[in-house]
Amino acid sequence: MKIGLLGWDYTGIDPDGPSLVEYGRERGHEMSFFTLEEIAYRTGPGGDVELSLRGEPAAAFDAILNRAKLYGDDWQDRVERLTMLSDTPGPRMFDPAEAWLTGYSKFQMAQRLAAAGLPVPPLRSVTTTAEVEAVCAEWGQVIIKPSFGYRGQDVERIADYAADKALAEELLSRHRTLVCQPYYPTEGGEYRITVAGEVAPINMLKLPAAGSWRCKTLEGSSFERFDAPDELIELSVAATRAMGLTLSGLDVLPTPDGYVILEVNAVPGFLSLLGREQHRQVLGGVFDWVERSMAAG
Repeated sequence: MKIGLLGWDYTGIDPDGPSLVEYGRERGHEMSFFTLEEIAYRTGPGGDVELSLRGEPAAAFDAILNRAKLYGDDWQDRVERLTMLSDTPGPRMFDPAEAWLTGYSKFQMAQRLAAAGLPVPPLRSVTTTAEVEAVCAEWGQVIIKPSFGYRGQDVERIADYAADKALAEELLSRHRTLVCQPYYPTEGGEYRITVAGEVAPINMLKLPAAGSWRCKTLEGSSFERFDAPDELIELSVAATRAMGLTLSGLDVLPTPDGYVILEVNAVPGFLSLLGREQHRQVLGGVFDWVERSMAAG
């Protein structure tokens, strides 16, 4: 097959793109690498918009693996380019703009997962401090965060509304709508499950730093590999399929009532930490899924 790899950039920040290109060539595919900036469009002789990918017609590709970066100051242009590519007849997108944008929206993600019968935390939209106060009165401690975002930015805990009211006011001043959800204790850590196609080759237990509730490595949390039970793997693969993703990293929290899916990230992270064998398992999972999907039509 002729497969295009839509990558972040040429700086090597994201290891997914170059590794997927190299692995795809090993599998016998004709691989090309390009970025969102290299998508160009013009009106063709028949009046349709024709897209080219680094000079090659988009229609010449059988499939395109999307590992692009959508956020940044120019995010509108990036989303426009990816959406047009996703809507181009001919090549099959793994994964289209709709899947990535749904993952950036906390409400759409929860809606999609809940519709598939998968466990998500209760959510409430809030636009005023009075609504935040009401949610705290109902649930006690809560997590508040932007309804549309990425990389865990502006995610805060309201442990005591009276003491933390200023924090809620600050977040509402920056974001029109916030998501509120009950706070689940994280002392025991949360799971990061990496799904590639239909397999989960690498799984981590993330533990918060002493005195912290956040399971973020950039804020001092530690992580260790663990063997995920079958039911957690099945849940994670089902969530990845429900979100329309090929490669994902899920944050799953164990609670007394069972697993709760907090996030399904299109950029899983941790891949740069893998040994060669495990990294190749991830790459193999991606191409197994692409090849099976293309063969099935």
